[in-house]
Amino acid sequence: TLRLVLGVVATEDLELEQMDVKTTFLHGDLEEDIYMSQLAGFTATGEDNHLVCRLKKSLYGLKQASRMWYQKFDSYIRQLGYNRSDSDPCMYVRQLTDESRIYLILYVDDMLIAWSNQAKIGKLKRSLHAKFAMKELEQARHILGMRIERNRTTKILRLSQSEYIRKVLKRFNMENAKLAQTPLLTLIRLSDRDSPTTDKERELNGKIPYASAIGSIMYAMVATRPDLAYAVGVVSRYMSNPGKKHWEA
Repeated sequence: TLRLVLGVVATEDLELEQMDVKTTFLHGDLEEDIYMSQLAGFTATGEDNHLVCRLKKSLYGLKQASRMWYQKFDSYIRQLGYNRSDSDPCMYVRQLTDESRIYLILYVDDMLIAWSNQAKIGKLKRSLHAKFAMKELEQARHILGMRIERNRTTKILRLSQSEYIRKVLKRFNMENAKLAQTPLLTLIRLSDRDSPTTDKERELNGKIPYASAIGSIMYAMVATRPDLAYAVGVVSRYMSNPGKKHWEA
């Protein structure tokens, strides 16, 4: 969805801004009665063991906190005339009378807005500020670990995760690794025979962050590097019992 919207932004030469919701999960309205112990320093003398607090709003740490926040935002933004996408529930679109559109993408507390109508975007921002604690980040340059590069002359918007990938390489001590021509060398043939067969081997290989490494690469694959899909698919087959050869691959 992000790539699709950025394609529209580049083609129609829309403005692209980013906003951030402060204390996101504190905005949610609870559907259940939830009680918590009084915080230190807020207890009344002689009543330390008798009183609890009934939550009026959602709180960080609650299992339903993210759902309550999404329901609150979804209800409000649709009241403002925005339609939720059928293919992605985190994207909202509003068709304006001048045939232009406002696109809004929400990911937890990160918000990306594409627009061309200055008056309407000002009204949207005022409405969001009135309802939630918001922070304006102006022109969008980074979103979810991705860098947004824009060339208005050529009408090209490009997503890059080079910084994220460098962090991943450093995390797994591979920042000085040699370059490869392809994500997975053609000579590599992996199978279950390369998996540990003894308890001692499994214990040693259990200390290797195999699943964490695949998850980190998978995020880059989904966002900006579809060329990694085959390699990730191959090494993911051995998540339950990876061996040395799988890790090297």
